[in-house]
Amino acid sequence: MTDAQRDIAFRILTTAMAILRDDQPFDPARTIFGRILAARPERGVVGVTEYSFVNPVLPDTQIIVVAIPDPLVPSPDRAKVKQVATHFTIRFSPLLTDVNRSTLEDLLQVDIGYWIDGNGERRPGNDMGTVPPQVRLHHYRYRASDLPTSRFPVDVEFAFGDPDPKDPAPDESKTPVLMDVHFDRDYSALRPHHREQNPS
Repeated sequence: MTDAQRDIAFRILTTAMAILRDDQPFDPARTIFGRILAARPERGVVGVTEYSFVNPVLPDTQIIVVAIPDPLVPSPDRAKVKQVATHFTIRFSPLLTDVNRSTLEDLLQVDIGYWIDGNGERRPGNDMGTVPPQVRLHHYRYRASDLPTSRFPVDVEFAFGDPDPKDPAPDESKTPVLMDVHFDRDYSALRPHHREQNPS
């Protein structure tokens, strides 16, 4: 991973967070994520689209955004409701080296010491451990900090590959490498008039 690639990776992450947390506009045709590789409608669900992007600086990295009809617009015709981005995933290739968790925590402005589960319950800690241990895939979960610019709560997950202490190879990383980052906008606690009070 070159410095230029690391720089664009950070810009992609901060842009995705601004879209999901701060409700900045999401225009698939004009974004730092790159060129649209595919726009797939979700089968059986009206108005939901999964966008895949290819970035010229990170050509092998998978970048995915899921957009759905705005849940805060109570229209029965979901096909006519404006789409909003609610899920973001980036899977790095090559893996992002020389980036530690504290750098990402500061970059994305997340709360330390807890995460929110699927039932909206606050859970202590951020370290989810390795699953499965033999692969050394290590997950960490957070809730994005509530900032003055925030419009929505966002759940954050990092997936790191831990170094193999038994591998003496000189090209084997001796520090964790960032594999995936995932953001989810949480609508569970929001009322329908939220967007009217906070227009984008």
